Amino acid sequence: MNWYKIAQKLEDVELKGKLKQTKNGFTYLDINDDIVDGLFSLIDEDGIKKPPYNQKKYNSIGTHISIIKDSEVEENDLEIKEVGKEYNFTLGEFKSTDPEGWDGVEEVYFIQVHSPELEELRKKYGLSKKIDGHEFHITIAIEEE
Repeated sequence: MNWYKIAQKLEDVELKGKLKQTKNGFTYLDINDDIVDGLFSLIDEDGIKKPPYNQKKYNSIGTHISIIKDSEVEENDLEIKEVGKEYNFTLGEFKSTDPEGWDGVEEVYFIQVHSPELEELRKKYGLSKKIDGHEFHITIAIEEE
């Protein structure tokens, strides 16, 4: 796939986003929707759609990087004091997978994200450096079942 090769050239670009949190505690890095728009335009495959994060059922959070799950906040009684702070990240590899637990989605396309700052944030609150051992990432597209 040619778009994978194009996306790989973006690895040295440093970007930033603002840490935000939903009412239920889900903590994420809010990033510019243009990132997904630009990368999505490189994918030329039938049945591929943008992720539905601007829908109300997803708290209308838009393009983001998941940092701390709501269950982690609740289980550890965390109060994230860094909400509103900006964090840097760089883009990594472009990948796809069959997402477990995402009903109605057969394949998800994403770009990995590297951020030592975000890893340190998680560690500060007694969490592992990564959510469930997975790299930070930005979902670019989905393929529904």
